[in-house]
Amino acid sequence: MNSKTYYHIADIIQRYRTWIRVIDTERIVEMRIIQDGSLRTLQFRSLTLQSIREHDNIQRRRIWQISEYDIGQGLAALCRKDPSAALRSEQNSLTLSDVEYIIKTASFGILKLDLFDYDTI
Repeated sequence: MNSKTYYHIADIIQRYRTWIRVIDTERIVEMRIIQDGSLRTLQFRSLTLQSIREHDNIQRRRIWQISEYDIGQGLAALCRKDPSAALRSEQNSLTLSDVEYIIKTASFGILKLDLFDYDTI
């Protein structure tokens, strides 16, 4: 995933948030992945999110770090499900539901962002 898409996803979350906010986009996390039959340690940027109020049994001020790798995997899953999402990603025109799906997949189903466009009211 390219940096432009990564920051675009973070911007959408911050702009249309309802119960969670973006704290940081530059924190580095280490992940271990199996590559060529061996366990390798790699470093990725992570999107750090914090709940700003209670939501679905999630306490206020809970923090999650979602690696750029997992977000990329979520984007790939979205593109497999909806081939037109690849073009939206390239053009930086992801929808709110696209970002919700990416983060839900990247967080292994834990986070449902409930993004809302307040300008449509």
